[in-house]
Amino acid sequence: MSDPEHPPGESTDVQAGKAPAGSSCAKRQMLAALITSDVTIRRLDLLLSEANGQERILATISYGASMLHHLTASAPWIALQTRLCILARLKGRVPTKKVTPASSKSKFQALASLTSETRYNLRLFGLLPLWIWGAETLKSPPADPILHALTVLQIISNVIYQFLENVGYLASKGIVSKRFVEKYGGLAKWDIWSNRGWFGHIFFQFFVLWRQSVLRRQRLTAQRAAAGTIENKETKAEDNEALRLEIRAWRKSMVNNVFWAPLCLHWCVEKGIGIPDSLTGLISFCAGAWSLHDCWAGTASVKG
Repeated sequence: MSDPEHPPGESTDVQAGKAPAGSSCAKRQMLAALITSDVTIRRLDLLLSEANGQERILATISYGASMLHHLTASAPWIALQTRLCILARLKGRVPTKKVTPASSKSKFQALASLTSETRYNLRLFGLLPLWIWGAETLKSPPADPILHALTVLQIISNVIYQFLENVGYLASKGIVSKRFVEKYGGLAKWDIWSNRGWFGHIFFQFFVLWRQSVLRRQRLTAQRAAAGTIENKETKAEDNEALRLEIRAWRKSMVNNVFWAPLCLHWCVEKGIGIPDSLTGLISFCAGAWSLHDCWAGTASVKG
């Protein structure tokens, strides 16, 4: 017999009423997920359409894959070493045999190599923006003579870096004669001197940042001295916002330089300065993380 408190007809109606509600909720969730995915893909597409954004994405993939490779490669070795140490302690002796991790090319290492080579290919055109930078500096040099001299030195350093890297990379692919490169030291020497050119840019950038800080303090002091001049609230707010953005850009450049300096110096020396390969991906990622954040934030206006 049926339950008198819940007749068959009433139970059927309740279940029929619940089904459309659950289906409607599932459809709304699916639609929201599709809209979110659409916006994310559109933002990513916009980011990749810009040269700086494309470089940042590729660099992040390369550095992230490098970090994952070293983590996955060292994890089994660390676990094995831990087991050996525990067994040795239980037996009351110290293990004499040193275990080394097996060297095998992982998928992450292959991905890091692929993205790195892609960035090498894109940088083959790197001399073009350097030419434009040099031409603009000649046409309208910085008003401050110290900044002018530092900018010229940075342009020269970057041209050395990019030219040596391009020729060395093309020679490694058999496009440029290796005999020419071997005549002047070989690929290894060209790579080291290319990194030294890059380090020259980083080295001079510290002085650029110092000089910019000095000029900014002088400008602010002069503005405070002339505070008696009439200015409305809107003008003052605009000046404050411009100053905030200027200081933020200065700090971002300083953070980038601080991370790149030791790593680039490590690559400038034949035997390095002691930075392990397992940390190069992490340091490189930290150097460009702020820039990647700003590039991604710049796509926030994209709508679904």
